[in-house]
Formats: sequence, C-alpha cells, structure tokens
Amino acid sequence: MQDDEISSALTGFISEKILEGEGADLDDDTPLLEWGVIDSIAMVSLLSFIQSRFAVRIPDGEVVPRNFHSIAAIGQLVKRALLERGDA
Repeated sequence: MQDDEISSALTGFISEKILEGEGADLDDDTPLLEWGVIDSIAMVSLLSFIQSRFAVRIPDGEVVPRNFHSIAAIGQLVKRALLERGDA
C-alpha cells in the first residue's frame, strides 16, 4: 500500500468521523494532538478504523504521542505495522 493511500484514508476518516466534516484544512503535518483533534475517545475510534481499514493491530506500546502527532506520523505507524505483517 502506498503512503499516499494511507494518508488519504487517514485524512478522510479524521475529517469525516472525528471532525464531523470540518477537517478540510487538514494536511499531513497538522499537529493533531496539539490542536485537540485527537482525544481519548477519538483515539479509540481511530485505532478501530486502522484495524478495520488496514487489517493491522497497533500494539499498546505504540500508542504514544509521537506516533499520533500528525497524519504523517500515524501513516508511518500504519506502514510499519503493514511491513511487520508482511505487506508493503
């Protein structure tokens, strides 16, 4: 799976489901935690989306701020999980 596909899926989910359609100005470097886009409830929803959309589980030890700082950071986390699963 290409980086832009991952980024697009994450951006779409965050814009539509977490920000309820108000995320048109999101980009890969938007500071999601700093701006309060992702809180504990949104995190649960986002992790569920990642698991269902990409068929990977993010280990609890990887659910740390540096991995959820931005869409780019989340995308890299998903990419690593896909590589560990054997997908590229």
